[in-house]
Amino acid sequence: MSVSSLAVWADDFDDLEAILGVEADVKITLGPGMLGLASVLTKDEPEAQAVLSGLKDLSIKVYRLDEAVDVDDISDWMADTVRKLAKNGVEEIVRVTEDDERVHIMARVNGTTLSDLSIMVYEAGDEFVFINMDGDIDVANLKDLTGNFDVDLNGLALNL
Repeated sequence: MSVSSLAVWADDFDDLEAILGVEADVKITLGPGMLGLASVLTKDEPEAQAVLSGLKDLSIKVYRLDEAVDVDDISDWMADTVRKLAKNGVEEIVRVTEDDERVHIMARVNGTTLSDLSIMVYEAGDEFVFINMDGDIDVANLKDLTGNFDVDLNGLALNL
């Protein structure tokens, strides 16, 4: 992830946790060493290897929420974050706004390659999930991998 994108996230997570009123229940951070180990452990899974080979860092945060979190506050925070990332060259490639659910997928797009991929998912009264993948991911490899987990990307309209 570029330095400017990292700065956006670092500055904004204090604000996010203030809005949510909780710290992340789950925090997973995999740097180059752990991703290298994951690559070794998936040597029999070419789809996973193809995705892992382009990653430099993977970070996942999951926040368990109650009904007290204001949907408008979190929606505003997500919209502000999307705008800040867009100013740094990161494109919003997926947005879902449905009832009390919000999904934003952001990335730098170069042909079929995504870099600085960030995923934000919010469901009121349930959870907020943030996933950041630093590195390059070929969409074809990602599509092959998600097929193993019964995730259908065929009908998903990506702004690529």
